[in-house]
Amino acid sequence: MAKRYIGVDLEGTEARVAILTAPPGRINVELDKRSYDSPEEAAEAIQEMLGGEVALGDRMVTALPSRVGLFRRVRFPFREKSKIEATLPLELGSRLPITLEEHVISFLPARAREKDYEVDAVVVNRLEVDDLLTHFPDPQQNPRSIDYFPFALLPALEQKEGILIYCRLLEVVVALVYDGMIWDYRLLPGTSESAEEDILDFISNQISQLENAVGRVDLPLWVMGAGATERIITDLKNSGRSILNPAEDVFGDDLAFEMAPAAMLALGELRSRKKDLRLNFRKGEFSARGQLEIFRAKLVIAAIMLVMILAGTVVTMHLAYLQKKSIEAGFSRQLKQVFKETMPPNTPLVDAPMQIESHLKDLQKQEQIFGLGGHGAAAVLQALSSQIDPKIPVDLDEFAYTSDEARIDGSTNSFDSVNRITEVLGKNRLFKKVEISNAKLTADNSRVQFELQMKLSGSGGGQ
Repeated sequence: MAKRYIGVDLEGTEARVAILTAPPGRINVELDKRSYDSPEEAAEAIQEMLGGEVALGDRMVTALPSRVGLFRRVRFPFREKSKIEATLPLELGSRLPITLEEHVISFLPARAREKDYEVDAVVVNRLEVDDLLTHFPDPQQNPRSIDYFPFALLPALEQKEGILIYCRLLEVVVALVYDGMIWDYRLLPGTSESAEEDILDFISNQISQLENAVGRVDLPLWVMGAGATERIITDLKNSGRSILNPAEDVFGDDLAFEMAPAAMLALGELRSRKKDLRLNFRKGEFSARGQLEIFRAKLVIAAIMLVMILAGTVVTMHLAYLQKKSIEAGFSRQLKQVFKETMPPNTPLVDAPMQIESHLKDLQKQEQIFGLGGHGAAAVLQALSSQIDPKIPVDLDEFAYTSDEARIDGSTNSFDSVNRITEVLGKNRLFKKVEISNAKLTADNSRVQFELQMKLSGSGGGQ
């Protein structure tokens, strides 16, 4: 199954979902929407539109509306992310009319200017993030990213320049996309009570001001959102402006205005190979727990239990060795001694053979649960480490594992290296089938991004 890129746009009482898959040579698009009256109904609607649980390797993104955040552009004499992260709260604290204790800060990578570096930062109240997550069926893991409009729409536009008009039911955002960034944006909140004439006046005035700021005129427009009424579209067209379809190469010219934000979120996630190039409010207490993080916790628990079992066994065997020196009685005493050597200390003796057999079955169940039989995730990681030729320059970005299959997502220097990796892993008895689900050159043609799907054989062993 191909990896899915999922954009979710929640607005008012409607959930809109866009699902993109990218098999070689094309992008498949699925769009859907549902109404809801509560967060629980929203979660059920999203799960229904996704066809059940989010599959292993899927990447889901959503975004917060502009009215819940505060945006500031800050300058620093350095560009290191760690330094900016440490200094930014102090700088924002002196520029904002709020205290930052109950807020989450997210920022984009620093951009070089003439004498310093420029950083776009957004501050959002923690309650907004917490409330948004209650609308999702699996908030611990998904969505993997929470962006912020209108910045969330930028990655899908691919360095184009123009005016982005995002008409939501409760706000209108007019943003200038220029020089590969959101140069500036203006917000009109509470549009549900505004007349269309007022909205059009706001849009017209802000377009003029934003264009004057960069010395441009007649920039093309992108219009999207459920609040983009027929009259607003008609008046914008009659103004003589060029209105472009967002990402026409992917969605064509019939993408509905209300579905465009969700579609652009999904496309932006597909095109953003580096996650730190986007705003993301899933941090700190709101950080998403991925499949690998969950597996690590289980593996730690399994390791601790294994150490405890081994330590108990060593102690029991030592005690048994000392006790055997004094045992000279008959079969009954020997049977009791075997029971003491095998079972945990202080276990009452009722029926020694049956108790030992029951204990053995318990240990076998633990072995199956934690994948210690030679075909768990640890064995898969060992196979990847030992089988891939060290001479092949390969970077693994993601690893996902279930009892039936494993997936890896990484990059190497050539398609031949991808084939060599696939071939050597396919010879390992641990895998029933190894196939390339995706392989393509990076934008600069320097690396090959690939995804491998490995069906597990269901029995231990390897080459």
